[in-house]
Amino acid sequence: MKNNNYLKSLGARIFSEANDLKRTIDAMANDLSVDVNELKEIIKGNCSKNQILNIIKKMDKVYPIDSSDLILIDDDSTHGTVYYSSKKSKKSSRIFNRTNKENKKTPFYEYRDTAMSKLAPFKPEWIKELRIVDNNDPYNPDVSYNNGHFMHQMTFFVGAVNFYYELNGKKYCEEMNTGDSNYITPYIPHTFTSRDASKEAYIVAITFGGDVRRSQKELYALGVKRTLQYKLDIRDENKAISQLILQNMKNENLTKSILKKEKKIDIDQLLDTKKRKSKKDLKNIAQILNIEISDLLVPKYKKEHEVVICKKVNSKQITYPSTKNKQYKIHNLARANKLPNVKGFGIKVLKDKIKSKDMFETSLHSYIYNYTDIDAKIIWIYNNKKYTKILKNGDSIYIQPFIKYGFINITNKKAKLCIARVGGAINICSQKELSYFTDISRVASETKCWF
Repeated sequence: MKNNNYLKSLGARIFSEANDLKRTIDAMANDLSVDVNELKEIIKGNCSKNQILNIIKKMDKVYPIDSSDLILIDDDSTHGTVYYSSKKSKKSSRIFNRTNKENKKTPFYEYRDTAMSKLAPFKPEWIKELRIVDNNDPYNPDVSYNNGHFMHQMTFFVGAVNFYYELNGKKYCEEMNTGDSNYITPYIPHTFTSRDASKEAYIVAITFGGDVRRSQKELYALGVKRTLQYKLDIRDENKAISQLILQNMKNENLTKSILKKEKKIDIDQLLDTKKRKSKKDLKNIAQILNIEISDLLVPKYKKEHEVVICKKVNSKQITYPSTKNKQYKIHNLARANKLPNVKGFGIKVLKDKIKSKDMFETSLHSYIYNYTDIDAKIIWIYNNKKYTKILKNGDSIYIQPFIKYGFINITNKKAKLCIARVGGAINICSQKELSYFTDISRVASETKCWF
């Protein structure tokens, strides 16, 4: 059934592309030199996967399209989730060596996979620190930094772990413990070690791609030189806004000379990278540029958001869903305002029963990891049916957006879980654009010719 649905979705996606290219099925069959009745069946999904892929290959040769956009994600979930057992995680174990103070390569990390999905934006990993240190010196020669990586990272800490990072040529070390967390901006060098050889110490590293990852195909095609032209001086708010104004002027074929005639604005002041822009001035220039004022705004830069350190003891804690109905005790993990669709939580499960109204439901993709020896039961609702799974120590699970889920205890002990939520390809910009469409259902499955 799942395979049939996938083929129907691929067929609908080809039909959608035919509409975009202003081709009827007959016209496309003629262009591709295929039998029209065969193409009609392919569009209905009444075909093999090879047949549909062959049509996409033909389209790639005939039309100026990115054929990879027609290859849809093959949903690998079961009832909207992907469960990954601790046993399976252990089988994925691999150890990597790094240089020590004696310039010899010795075991540094043990990596294990945890719950991932083709649909999910994250690649969460269990990482055990094998290098033991006896101090928190960020320049310790036994500490081997990486080069930073393309993915954003939210980290959940278990045990006595040292977190190291390098910013602007200076190295730092933070002593982290169970329940602590951090956020690391892409390409910032960092690393982790253990402070206690006698105790378990590991991290759950939830690395994830943002909007830039979803733009990566286009950026690769444009090359480094033109990619650099998109860069805003985001660390200087006034300069970044001036850059956005100038960029939108060029997009609208407007010059300083033309805009000097506009009485509502002072274009010299708006393009002065050192001068602050008033809300009134931004509103006026936005109207002239035919954009929203929000298109000229950037998140206020905070140096501390390059790397965010969040200690559990200092984290905001709440009882959910209310102080009277205490289903969970929750503390927030690291936050960065530049990433509004990234949320992390440490959750203590307080009850052995749950009502549907007290379950979580979010527009974000969810990842859950059980980091304690106490089992918990996860309950979720998919297509109006209830499903359950026991999450043991080291088990993890991925949950798709808009699926209700919750947890209950199955012993007299209170289970504790780590939850990370990350936005996918459907961000607030695409959500707003989608909301203007008059027939949203056709976006996910085209059913009509454009005329």
